[in-house]
This record gives sequence, structure tokens and C-alpha cells, in this order.
Amino acid sequence: MGGDRGAPGTASARARARPRVLLLCSPCMGHLIPFAELARRLVADHGLAATVLFASATWPPSEQYLAVAASVPAAEGVDLVALPPAPTPADAAPPPSASLRDRASRAVASSVPRVRDIARSLAASAPLVALVTDMIGTPARVVADKLGVPFYMFFTSPWMLLSLFLHLPAIDAARGQGEHRDATAPILLPGCVPIHAHDLPSSMLADRSSETYAGLLAMAMDAATADGILVNTFRELEPAVGDTADGVKLPPVHAVGPLVWTRRPVSDDREHRCLSWLDQQPRRSVVYVSFGSGGTLTWQQTAELALGLEQSQHRFIWAIKRPDQDTPSGAFFGTAHQAKEDTTMEFLPNGFIERTRGVGLVVQSWVPQTAILGHMSIGCFVTHCGWNSTLESVSNEVPMIAWPLYAEQKMNAAMMEVQTKVAIRINVGSKRFITKKEIARAIKRVMEEGEEAERLRQCIGELKDKSVLALSKDGCSTSALAQVVHSWKCTVGKK
Repeated sequence: MGGDRGAPGTASARARARPRVLLLCSPCMGHLIPFAELARRLVADHGLAATVLFASATWPPSEQYLAVAASVPAAEGVDLVALPPAPTPADAAPPPSASLRDRASRAVASSVPRVRDIARSLAASAPLVALVTDMIGTPARVVADKLGVPFYMFFTSPWMLLSLFLHLPAIDAARGQGEHRDATAPILLPGCVPIHAHDLPSSMLADRSSETYAGLLAMAMDAATADGILVNTFRELEPAVGDTADGVKLPPVHAVGPLVWTRRPVSDDREHRCLSWLDQQPRRSVVYVSFGSGGTLTWQQTAELALGLEQSQHRFIWAIKRPDQDTPSGAFFGTAHQAKEDTTMEFLPNGFIERTRGVGLVVQSWVPQTAILGHMSIGCFVTHCGWNSTLESVSNEVPMIAWPLYAEQKMNAAMMEVQTKVAIRINVGSKRFITKKEIARAIKRVMEEGEEAERLRQCIGELKDKSVLALSKDGCSTSALAQVVHSWKCTVGKK
């Protein structure tokens, strides 16, 4: 899991050392992969050293963290360090009803003293060029200020969501006494699809008098004070990134994506089984189903999904999690390491595994998603539309069936369906339940030959080409990151 980098050296040794960037990732598992990839690029392409601190919310670290950590060799100049949760007095612990963002914010705030100590140690042995955090990590700005280095935010979601947050104070002031969830007119942001009330992130749907909403508003205001913001998107996907046409004051915004996981994780039996099975399937014949590192379904919805896959009569590989009756984000902070899979899977319909044997493969918990999406046998991706999964699907030219669950996923789904036309959105029935008939229908729309399926494949192919161009040697994202790093290095020279 890495550790603190060396003891302070002499002044001459410090001068010879590679400048280092310190990155602080909140305990959101979906943020860790783009943070690790950003660190890798800063090292490989720009001659920096990088330390990524992960403010864990659970201990020991989750299975997903361990998989990422095993794929980030320190020998390449990237250190990945898990920070154990700070001891919390019983009367200071977050209540069971606390939102995911509240819990993540507490984990980051409690880690700031440790971040300060590590930053001081690193700065004593090599020039420190910047502190980069995610949106939840803004309390660590005090560390950057103390050391006199730039404080940057790495926003791991799309520009549309960042734009919404940066506009939130103005939107809030204009709302009057009403709640955002009751608005009848959509929110219109420069260059973005209209954002309807039912697609807003859950924190914006909370009562505006609540602590959850107050925390979101404060976080939005803090975001605007960063010295600069890196966004995991690219201009060909979101041409309006950084647009201030309506007069909202923004810090400099740089589109540096798509930063998706490019490293193959350490191989294990599950990877071998997944890829070996896919090797035996025809080209573009398999439906891949996954709701990301955090998404969970209820028992009833899990069973209905199983029946829908069976009814579709298409091959499938399903990265399944144990159902959670209480929340669609039951694995948000990761899942505990499993030495063996639970082969009973009693939450699936009776006989489902036997009836679909040879046609489908069900794998619990972690799977090598990048390798799966890059396999020639994959024909579509049933996804929650988390931003990592969305960008990985685009980068591998796989059309999507959007089944959003929480956070900004409904906004992402709207963008992918309406703006880029690389996804169809599954129809949600009464009581937020999706039937097996609708699941099978959506799969057939994407997987079977026809005008709609052809249009999806054409659009995803064009968008994939644009994503490759953005990260090419002279691409807009590559150039944007190079300009930021240059400014960091110039700051070091002035110290």
C-alpha cells in the first residue's frame, strides 16, 4: 500500500530530486482510479514524482483499493498511500442517516493533520509543486497555503456537474422559498443538456434547510476558490467546458481527460475466468452488466434483472453484488476482501445459474472491467453511468444501456443519450422498478441489427476517435495538462 517517501535530505539532494505533486483522494472508490491515472501521467509524461493519499473510510482498505494499489508500482514514481481513518469519539461519529458525501467529508477533514505531516516530509526531500484534491478534499487547502504551493482541484466527474456546482450559489439565491426537487423548469447551463429536477444529484434534492444541502452549498463555494480545476473530460465531449458566458466567476478550468484506467490489474482467477470465457464468444455478442464499485440493487430488482437477461436470449457477463434493500450505493466505500466467492447466490431466481450456464457468466464483486470492455466479444454495456464507467465505455467503443442509480448518474445518462447519442436510457416503471420485459427490450434494441443499433455504434465509434485524439501528443487534453504542469514548475523556480 505504499508508505511515506524517504527522510529529509541535504539541500543539494533536494535540488536534484524530481519535483513532486501531492494528490489527496477522498474515500470515494470511483475517484481513486482517475487519481491514480492522473498521477501516472504526471510521472510518465511530465517528469514529476507523485504521491497519492487515499483518505480511507474503512479499514482495512477495501478489495477495490487493494486491486488498484497492486497495479500502481512505486518504481514508476507513483506512491499510493492509504490513510487509516482517524479515531472518532462516539459522540462525534456520523449518524447512520449521514449522506455519503457527509461521511466522505468527515474522513477527509480528519486526515488533514496526517496530510500536513506527509507534505512537510516530502517537501524537505524534494520540491513540492502542487497539492491536488477532489471536490471533497478542499479542507486540505490549509496545507497548500502553509507550504506556499498551488492548490488545484481534480474533478473526477463531467464538466456539466462541475458547472452545476459552480452555479449553485446563484441558482440557490434565485430559487426563493421553493425546493429544487419541485422545480418545473429545467436548469439551463451554457453548452449542457437541460437538467430536470428528477435528474439532479441527491444532495440537491434534500431540503434546502438540511445540513446535507448546507454542506453541498459550502462545498460549491469552496470549489470556486481553487487556484485551478482539472476536469476528467475532453472538449470534443463537452465543448463548453470552462464557459462563463453567463458571468459566473470561475477559476481556470482545464479539461485533461478522458483519464481511464490503462493498467491491467494483478491477474487472479477471476480475471482469467472472465477473459477465457469471453475468448470463446462471438464478436459483439455479449452484454456486460455492472453497476460500478458502489452501485447495489434490491433483492427484487436483482432477481428481475436476472430474469430480464435470461429473457433477452443474449450472452452476458454480470459483475454482481449482494443486494442491498436500503440504498443504491451500498458498496460506495468499497467491499471487503473475499478470499472465495459465495457460490450459493441465493438472491438469484431458482435455477437461473443452471438455465443460463454457457450463455452467461456471473462473477461476484471485483472484475477486470477495462479488459472486459476492451474485449472484441462485448456488444453493449448495461451501466449505472458512473463517470469512470462511462468514459471507459467510450474509450472502448461500447454502446451503453443507461441504468443510473445515484449521485450525478442521471445527468450523465441524459448527456450520453441526448447529447452524444451513444446510449439508450432504460425505462423506469412505477415505484422506480424496472421490469424484466423492459430489460430484455432494451438489450434487444442495442444488440440486434437495426437502424437504432447501427446509429449507436456509429456515434460511439466517432466519440472514441475523438477521445483518442484528445490524448494524442498534440491533443487538447494533453496540451492542457502540459500547460498546468509548466505553471507548477515555474512556481517552484520562484520560491
